[in-house]
Amino acid sequence: MLTVLIVEKDEEQLERLMKSVNWGVYGYEVAGYCSDGISAMEAIFRMPPDLVLTNIELPRLNGIELISHILDHSVLCDFVIISDTGSFEVAQKAMRMGVEEYLLKPVDRDELIRVLKKYAERRSGVIGQDINERILRTTRLLRNSFMDSFTALSTAEHFTLDYMNTKYHLTFHEGVFQSAIVVAKGVSGEENREFLESVIASVRAKYDAICYEMIPYVQGPFRASFTFNYGEDSGVGEKLPELFDIVKEFLEKCECKNPVFCVGIGLPENDPVKLRRTLETAERAVRCSILRGQNKLYSYGKMEFDRLTSIDILTPTLLGDLRSSAEALDIGGFERAVRSAFSPVSFKTDPAILIDICWAAVEAVADVFKTEDDAKDLPDRKEIFDRLGSEVTMADTMSSLMAWAQNLFELRLKERKYVRPVREAIRYIEAFCTQPLTLEQVAEQVRLNPSYFCTMFKKETGQNFSDYLIICRVNEAKRLLRESDLRIAQICSAVGYTDYKHFSKVFSKSVGIKPSAYRALHG
Repeated sequence: MLTVLIVEKDEEQLERLMKSVNWGVYGYEVAGYCSDGISAMEAIFRMPPDLVLTNIELPRLNGIELISHILDHSVLCDFVIISDTGSFEVAQKAMRMGVEEYLLKPVDRDELIRVLKKYAERRSGVIGQDINERILRTTRLLRNSFMDSFTALSTAEHFTLDYMNTKYHLTFHEGVFQSAIVVAKGVSGEENREFLESVIASVRAKYDAICYEMIPYVQGPFRASFTFNYGEDSGVGEKLPELFDIVKEFLEKCECKNPVFCVGIGLPENDPVKLRRTLETAERAVRCSILRGQNKLYSYGKMEFDRLTSIDILTPTLLGDLRSSAEALDIGGFERAVRSAFSPVSFKTDPAILIDICWAAVEAVADVFKTEDDAKDLPDRKEIFDRLGSEVTMADTMSSLMAWAQNLFELRLKERKYVRPVREAIRYIEAFCTQPLTLEQVAEQVRLNPSYFCTMFKKETGQNFSDYLIICRVNEAKRLLRESDLRIAQICSAVGYTDYKHFSKVFSKSVGIKPSAYRALHG
């Protein structure tokens, strides 16, 4: 009998999930359940289950963090994510860690049975192929976990040879370490995922046999990085420019009309402690495309740059302008400071300066979220930072940076209009709008009497609680219609509605057109 652990903070959802199937029929026994991430992690370490069904939104430690911690400690168990929304970012993070199944609430019984059968079949018997598949999958999970740490913007980890090989089960040797980054745009949706997977498979076929270790890593929808460890006389360094031909060949096979791509190769390093440096120089190399043009190969060690430095641009005055305009939520002043920083940059400039400018601007905006009464996490700096590095031109980079900043400024300006309990209520509603949510629940969350809270909320926002909840759900539905491939019926469930006709009526009343028409216009 296989064991399953359920991690769900909502008691009603937990009870519904536990009663949805006859677990024993499919070879499972529910070994326990937890309502927060820390308790789940302790339970998994104490007696690892075969399968973990976990919500994303958990107290103390969210679902993605839970999975990451478990993989860091090489505990072997399968994970299935259960989420209230079909967020592409969350799904992407899960896929990077090797999670294969992502179920939306309310969980469809047939879908749950399919998943249970899948993992039961995978674990059935001692068939050599199954064992080999599991070894390969576990290896991939460990390598993804390593790359998550390796590519983090800041980390306290020291990547010595013994440390990396022991913790992540790698096979690094003394020799050369070198990174490369591929950025490709023009392939969208499912085709883009298949494109990256095809490129990775081809790179494996070409370099695996002549490397001690080769680790691919999908950093986002448009980019993948590769870390190579090879011997001095292996010839790998001379062959790395062939990455360009691999990417070009697959883009031609995809028959993209206007593909935009770039390959950046970092400096080789002989000291594993300097492993981060080869990734950083690969990042600089690939960002040369923003300044010098796309559809090219850039090797950082072969580039020549002018004498402009980050210190020349990011003066105390400019940094002060970025911070002060961000603190004042002055998007016009912030844009002027950003444009001033970018203005001296030319095609001969070292892209390290481009990275430093973007980083300074991102940090200034992130600091806006460090107010005393704000319980929110900082905006995800790494995601916006990677996205800026995937832009095609410097104008696109500035535009993407300003759009991100403006969205956060507007959010903060909206929050500042209201007294603290209403601000807290708005954040809570927006975070959990896709779940069954009542005025009483929100009032309890902000520690107010429901009647008094109802009056205060209407006075401050000019809207009833129910109307505001509908707006939040419709906005989330609009986002999913634009950005996901989910069916409209799935989106209906994902944003908290059980009746499709009611959802369509509410959406049409709010937006003016039906969900299908909205997707046709914005898809």
